[in-house]
Amino acid sequence: MSECRNCGSGELLDLGPIGQIQPFFLRRVFGIRLHAPRSPDVFKQKIRELVSVPISWLSRVTGQFAYVEMQLCRHCFFIQTKIPFHDDDIMHLYSDYRSPAYNAERISYEPEYAVIAAAIGQAEAEVRTRRQALAAFLSKVLHTVDTDSILDYGGADGRFIPEIPGSKFVYEVSSMAPISGVTRITSQSELGTYSLVLFAHVTEHVTHPLKVVRKLSTYVKPGGYLYIETPQEVSDQQRRELQTGARLDLGIHEHINYYCVPAVKALLEAAGFNVAAIESAPVDVGWAKSVHIRALGRKPSVF
Repeated sequence: MSECRNCGSGELLDLGPIGQIQPFFLRRVFGIRLHAPRSPDVFKQKIRELVSVPISWLSRVTGQFAYVEMQLCRHCFFIQTKIPFHDDDIMHLYSDYRSPAYNAERISYEPEYAVIAAAIGQAEAEVRTRRQALAAFLSKVLHTVDTDSILDYGGADGRFIPEIPGSKFVYEVSSMAPISGVTRITSQSELGTYSLVLFAHVTEHVTHPLKVVRKLSTYVKPGGYLYIETPQEVSDQQRRELQTGARLDLGIHEHINYYCVPAVKALLEAAGFNVAAIESAPVDVGWAKSVHIRALGRKPSVF
């Protein structure tokens, strides 16, 4: 039975083949390239070669994409691919994520990426903006005694951990060295439990968010907190239009899931957390403007 991979509901609406898989995703995840077939007939092949230049130029205007079926959860309004990707396939995309080799290959498919490649996740404006916004959000709910230990799960070098009291750790499987004041953990067997676990800008990338967040709950102390941050790339109005049959192409690239406030709330609740705070706010990270959803779930003290 098909179910929402965010909240577990079986109330799903088929949206049709509107998931536009980008060529770079096809290449990285499945090893698939889009190109015209060669003809065994020499004359026909010569004709194809003659028209290949204008066709190539036109493809930059019209684009060439594969499409997958998408679904919307009627319970939490989460949007997912109808058939889930496999974890092993998705990991091909992130094996050398944002390394020089990754950037070079992506730029060969998406020349416009060259303008922002060095800034994503690195630019001082983004780091400062996100850390300040996170600290301000947490300060509405948490007190100093609430954060004796902080884990940023999948947090690269830990640069987005806000300046709040507590021992700071980052779980990261890459070779990236942590920033000063942060201890890097490279094996899940080394993870303990923490008063605050950060899970920022990851849920939109993973194949089964609910399974991942349920696992993360084991790293949160009873009475502790899980923080989730994710972009909202499909507006509430667009979601309403999709439910009435409107067509909207949704890009499948790094992000394979589409969130809104009810979806993040439902994710936390389905994983056993009580929602302590949640908000949606516009953000300018320097290289892009978007809307970020921030949510804080509290793990019950006694189960």
